[in-house]
Amino acid sequence: MKLDGTIDIAAPAATVWAVIIEPTDLAACVPGVRDVRRIDDRTFEGGVRASVGPIDGDFEFRSVLTRAEFPSDLVVEVEGTDSVTKSRVVAHIEAALVESGPAATTLRYRAVVTTKGRLAIIGEMVLRATAGMMIGQVTRCLRARLEAPTS
Repeated sequence: MKLDGTIDIAAPAATVWAVIIEPTDLAACVPGVRDVRRIDDRTFEGGVRASVGPIDGDFEFRSVLTRAEFPSDLVVEVEGTDSVTKSRVVAHIEAALVESGPAATTLRYRAVVTTKGRLAIIGEMVLRATAGMMIGQVTRCLRARLEAPTS
């Protein structure tokens, strides 16, 4: 499954970058993520509890930052296995920041997600709907954390 889109954030690119490059900061905006721990400068592990259609999953994941060049090039490889269904998820995620004003940034993302096991049987439509809900929650959280309050 391929996902791509943009998120407009009323904050400078450097401020947005600081959050998306720090695993624990970004994880705070991803629903269901827990116990994020840094393995080294480019690798971190954790867990995520998620419901996809009728399946509740409890995934252990490992993420590896394979490229990070501010502000236009961030690539992360993620692999996870669900302890309940033994389903497996592999994701290749690319992100770039584009300054769209003095204190405005557009985050462009593209992800290729592959699922195997019981989770794959559900179908792309349900997976895409769940991913869309999660992206919406991440977007709201990033904006709340990064955008300056208006008076």
